[in-house]
Amino acid sequence: MVFNQTEKQERSYLQQIISRLKKIISHTDASVKDHVDTLAAYKDYLWNNKDIDPHEIRSMRESILNHFAIGESVIDKRKRLAKIVDIPYFGRIDFQEKNENCSVIPVYIGIHTFHDSESRTTLIYDWRAPISSMFYDYELGEAFYQSPWGEVKGDISLKRQYRIRDGKMEFMIESALTVHDDILQKELSSNADDKMKNIVATIQREQNLIIRNEESRTLIIQGVAGSGKTSIALHRIAYLLYTFKDSIFSKDILIISPNKVFADYISNVLPELGEETVPETSMEQVLSEVLDHKYKYLSFFEQVNELLTKPVPDFIERIQYKSSFDFISSLDRFILHIENHYFKAEDVKLTQYITVPAEFIEEQFHRFNRYPMRQRFEAMTEYMLDMMKVQYAFTVTTAERNFLKKEIKRMFAGNNDLQVYKDFFEWMGKPEMFKMRKNRTLEYADLAPIAYLHIALEGGTKNSVKHLLIDEMQDYSPIQYKVIQKLFPCRKTILGDASQSVNPYGSSTADMIRKALVTGEVMKLCKSYRSTCEITDFAQKIRINTELEPVARHGEKPHVLQFNNEKEELSAIKDLILTYQASFYKSLGIICKTESQARGMVDKLQITDIHFLSSQSSAFVQGIVITSAHMAKGLEFDEVIIPQIDDKNYHSEIDRSMLYVATTRAMHRLTLTYSGLKRTPFI
Repeated sequence: MVFNQTEKQERSYLQQIISRLKKIISHTDASVKDHVDTLAAYKDYLWNNKDIDPHEIRSMRESILNHFAIGESVIDKRKRLAKIVDIPYFGRIDFQEKNENCSVIPVYIGIHTFHDSESRTTLIYDWRAPISSMFYDYELGEAFYQSPWGEVKGDISLKRQYRIRDGKMEFMIESALTVHDDILQKELSSNADDKMKNIVATIQREQNLIIRNEESRTLIIQGVAGSGKTSIALHRIAYLLYTFKDSIFSKDILIISPNKVFADYISNVLPELGEETVPETSMEQVLSEVLDHKYKYLSFFEQVNELLTKPVPDFIERIQYKSSFDFISSLDRFILHIENHYFKAEDVKLTQYITVPAEFIEEQFHRFNRYPMRQRFEAMTEYMLDMMKVQYAFTVTTAERNFLKKEIKRMFAGNNDLQVYKDFFEWMGKPEMFKMRKNRTLEYADLAPIAYLHIALEGGTKNSVKHLLIDEMQDYSPIQYKVIQKLFPCRKTILGDASQSVNPYGSSTADMIRKALVTGEVMKLCKSYRSTCEITDFAQKIRINTELEPVARHGEKPHVLQFNNEKEELSAIKDLILTYQASFYKSLGIICKTESQARGMVDKLQITDIHFLSSQSSAFVQGIVITSAHMAKGLEFDEVIIPQIDDKNYHSEIDRSMLYVATTRAMHRLTLTYSGLKRTPFI
């Protein structure tokens, strides 16, 4: 007999679960109060009895720490329970193991496990639990899951999905498919939020494979626009934190994200899944930190902006050269050249009677070749002085020791990173490939190669990071991945879309990343969930991606509007904003090619309640947003307006990339406007 066969029974059961949860929350509140009262009593006792003996103080201190620890765990439990009261679960499968005498188990699946201590049964299973994987991977019939004790085979006899909000069941669907289209369509048709949300109720089979992949040391996810790759990567982090809870914690993970706005936009997902937020940084911060923040440099945003507004051929050539694998090979050969030619040993007169011969010093430099070159000086000094102590029974003073180390360091011509980098281009016969900007500012493309040389000469590894997540993978060059590999020898999840590069002269494909890292499994996400079929078809005409398959969700066709002049175009955009404000949509993105165009649009429109997202912004705000295509990457809006799509504004390959990124931000409605005779040839 099926447990809770009818919808009426399911609704009644839901209220029983919620009542049980509320009862336990009430008990935990009382328990927290007891612990707080006990701690206060201990504190008063210690304050009023200052002459108690040390043994009693020690005993009380242990009791206080114990109460504090138990109190914290009770508070954590309460937080988890409070999270699931509104939506206790979203799915259910009935599973029967193949073994004899095994009954059918109803497995209710939610964001967190709920184990009832009274009945000693698990009433709700965490979506990350091994048994829950079958909900995402199988239809009715034979199924199996990997438990800690091995493979468990059986049959799924029932599969249901629920939409529960604020403790009330809105609807229930009997589902024979992996994740029922009705639920997925309802979620996809909903409006964009100010933060990315968890998608545990609609994870698809191909996404589940990526989330639960434990084998790949480096997992490279190539996902088309709107495939949910960032969300999937964050769910993967949540899964790893759950599965390896004794060995990896939130603080052990690092996310390299494209900008602060995007970092804020995704900041909700892990807390929604019951995990703490993880540290976040940018590629620029990582590289600059390697170089002790010594150098001023053009940011990636500034590089892209310059390519969009003043694409000088020499600048493009420098970026392309430094993004090639030949460039990395040349750097490696130059490092070998440094090893063989940059250390010129000389005699060192240590005292009036003792001179350390050059040949002996040279020999030690090569003896310690397992050390990075600049780290050898300390080891060489210690070794030579130990040898002298044994042979000559001679002990040096601290001053003499420091003098010898200083003299050895002086013999090495590679102590200045920037000078070594300049030497490289001279050695290559390509001095024109290095250009310092005004105020001794480096170009962005030079930051990673200098860091690469620095690590080769100085060493450096971030062993505290156990899992590294890199988003927008296509915008980083092979040399940047080489630096990352040296800095972070840990497991990695790397994700992006080669079609959405805003760095066309220095970008990487999944295969290039695998080559740079010398390892990695590539997994693809080809289904696009964000945009309607009409918007996806339109974007495909700008840049075709043969691997992309849109999920069948229809809406109005994108509108391309032509105007006689800029004044008419601005007036039409104002009308479109009024139409948006009267609609049920929650977010409108007005996406310009560059930041200066976006700033100009804000000034021209003169509309209140408009949020301008610049490269200096640090938070994503819902409502009407005006921004550049670069800053819009990774974000999504109910409606998108792209102004100024004339042939003068969008004409180069990097312009095409920007237009593709802008169009693929739209979920439900897309309008493009221009004034003049000719629109861009890309549409």
